[in-house]
Amino acid sequence: MKTLFGTKEFYKKVGIIAIPIVLQQLIIASVNLVDNLMVGQLGEPSINAVTIVNQLNFVVMIVTFGVMGGAGIFTAQFFGAKKEEELKMSYRYKMAAAILFSSTAFLLFILFGQTMIGWFASKSETIALGMDYLRIVQFGVFPFIISLAITTTFRETGTTKPLLYISLFALILNAAINYVLIFGYLGFEPMGVRGAAIGTVIARYIEMGLLYLLMIVKKAPFYAKLFTIFRIPKSLTKKISLKALPLTINEVFWSVGQTMFIFAFSLRGETALAAMNVNNAVSQIVFVTFSGIATAVAVMVGNTLGENKLEEAESNAYKLMMVAFLSAVVVGTLLFIMAPFVVGLYDISDQTYEWALITTRYNSVLIWLYSVNVAIYFTLRSGGDMRSTVYADAGFTWVIMVPLALILAYFTNLDVTWLFLLVKGTELIKFFYALGLMNKKRWLQNLTNEAII
Repeated sequence: MKTLFGTKEFYKKVGIIAIPIVLQQLIIASVNLVDNLMVGQLGEPSINAVTIVNQLNFVVMIVTFGVMGGAGIFTAQFFGAKKEEELKMSYRYKMAAAILFSSTAFLLFILFGQTMIGWFASKSETIALGMDYLRIVQFGVFPFIISLAITTTFRETGTTKPLLYISLFALILNAAINYVLIFGYLGFEPMGVRGAAIGTVIARYIEMGLLYLLMIVKKAPFYAKLFTIFRIPKSLTKKISLKALPLTINEVFWSVGQTMFIFAFSLRGETALAAMNVNNAVSQIVFVTFSGIATAVAVMVGNTLGENKLEEAESNAYKLMMVAFLSAVVVGTLLFIMAPFVVGLYDISDQTYEWALITTRYNSVLIWLYSVNVAIYFTLRSGGDMRSTVYADAGFTWVIMVPLALILAYFTNLDVTWLFLLVKGTELIKFFYALGLMNKKRWLQNLTNEAII
């Protein structure tokens, strides 16, 4: 039992790292839920339009996380090894990648936005509303990705509390602007989904500016001036890319896999799609614990590996798995209780309400699996074991989850709720598989010893 439970000092450190992140994500989820509820008052076509565009943004975000995560492995270990110059280089890599990815995503949205929305929506009204939303929100891609680069680096170096305050301000501002523009207050005409998009873009630019200011004021050890962003030694660029590329490919396939899961539900009609949107928005209130777990692993496993304390890193990894399990049990119980009240706030049909409520409660029961699998995933990633990371994440998604979802959607008449449970229930298989990969200990390595500048 010693490998699963830590000392008071251990849990105090976990709390210092994770709680600000959880609070930050809780604020984000809460404000997003409020935004979602505001859009929900406009009817199911508006809900579906925003859901589809946000799913496209989700793919961009997750792919970006892959690149940031590849560099982040080194960021955490360089910080633990107190190698400041290398730390700055890993941050520069992130920023260069952020500029490249945001430009690519913006171009794809302009050229193929309507085509991609049409993959999920069959009604012309939903497609038109989706394009109204995308034409504006696509301008928020650049600040969003730049903010990810800065935020993840702060987290990997143990700074979390100021991020909470910045998110709080930006998100409250976002909600306020959305409220005014969606419904038409303070002299503005009601803009519907376009108002939601405008609020999102404004908030993202302000958040990016505040994060950049935070780097300067706090004299962050990784801070680099803008004109030095692309000054990265080829040797280190190659080294980071060798880790970042498979992780990025993993995130591409995983995020597209999640999109295919949404697509499978869209085959059952836009009522099912709306139910999934409500389910996701409500469930995100408690899924916020995942970010705290991920950050704790990055710091308490990644930093420790960089210090060459391999036994301590392994011990921390297993203890954090137990933290992931116990926290999930608590928040899962809360989700089960609050689900009917929150789902009931939406202006949706009785069928949509029923499906959204049942699938949200399924999430509340399965959340311990999601949470522990997140802990294992980030443990594998922290030591640079990209092969196991890909096998446990994208590999499992495409070999098991995606085929099952499509087979059930195309060839059966199963109720939407059963389809959801059977596909999400495969997380149990994933747990045992990923745990086996973790126990092989290929992730238990110090990457900083080989770093060359």
